[in-house]
Amino acid sequence: MLAAGLTAVLRSGVATLSVLIPFLLIVSFVVGDMSGTVADVLPDRAGQAVLHADGGGLLGPWGGPAVTALWATAALVAGAWGVRRRDA
Repeated sequence: MLAAGLTAVLRSGVATLSVLIPFLLIVSFVVGDMSGTVADVLPDRAGQAVLHADGGGLLGPWGGPAVTALWATAALVAGAWGVRRRDA
């Protein structure tokens, strides 16, 4: 859903992959090394929180998917707004 919303915003699958893959693979490690709590609310680390039953980070096993759903919802809302604005 995150990729679908981002694709609607950017109107290109290649541009979406060019933004999404580095964001998910590189940004969280760089931000995570600088400050641990900020990186916990990025979509890749929030989604991984469901795998940890102890809730060792900022988010628990239910908070992680909720934050990931918020990221996806924000991308879908931005995509719907962009499509209506451009194609209306």
